[in-house]
Amino acid sequence: MTKKEWIPYVLACALLLLGSYYDYTITDRLYGSLPSVGIFFERLILVPIQGVIIWTFCMLYVEKKQLWKLLCAFIASMYAVIDAMHYWFTMDIALCVAAVLVSIVLLCSMLAVLKHLPIAWIQKHRSFFLFFTCVLLSSMLITTLLKSVWGRIRYRDLHSMAEFCVWYKPCGRISNYSFPSGHTAAISVILCFLQWKHNPYERVSLLRYVLVAGGIALMAISRMMMGAHFLSDTIAGFLITYTLYLIWKYHFRKRGIL
Repeated sequence: MTKKEWIPYVLACALLLLGSYYDYTITDRLYGSLPSVGIFFERLILVPIQGVIIWTFCMLYVEKKQLWKLLCAFIASMYAVIDAMHYWFTMDIALCVAAVLVSIVLLCSMLAVLKHLPIAWIQKHRSFFLFFTCVLLSSMLITTLLKSVWGRIRYRDLHSMAEFCVWYKPCGRISNYSFPSGHTAAISVILCFLQWKHNPYERVSLLRYVLVAGGIALMAISRMMMGAHFLSDTIAGFLITYTLYLIWKYHFRKRGIL
């Protein structure tokens, strides 16, 4: 790791320390402010992020024509559609059928676009999208497992301060999924765009760093605005994805495919 790559860890540790003492106070101050922004980040912003997984498997299918890759693309499409719909509707049989149809349309649309792209373009950018997908899927898996084990109650579900627990101690309450923040972990995958380069030695512009950092910070703040997470939850979500980003970057770079 370079010195520059240690900076996010140092900042994150400082914020985790801050959360150890002021988690409740910070979320309490932010809760309920700018609800439209909170709703946008909660219900809509992750749709294109999840769409990259579908796009990746579609790329792999178009290139190799292996049916299992098309099946993975369909499963990813179903997950993205249902995950988006469950915020707006109570899922029933009719909506599940609608979700299948929307998933098929989404899948076919991506395949249609890819079939009009040169195979050379697909081969050139395949590694980046595969890198993006590996980071996102591994982050989602670890985050979901930790949520299930930790059992920390969300701010908006608290009935009294007696239910509040600190981030560094598993609470063990079933069906409570505050720690770590899945939304923050998922949006942090935009770190991968720092590797969207013409060659490995190309310097990343300051603007790109600002946009990536700003996007992650806005998601973290919006989750506290919605009362879904505390500061420490969002920092933990970021740290999971950032660590996996560095691991997968090393893995891909070592093989000369990123």
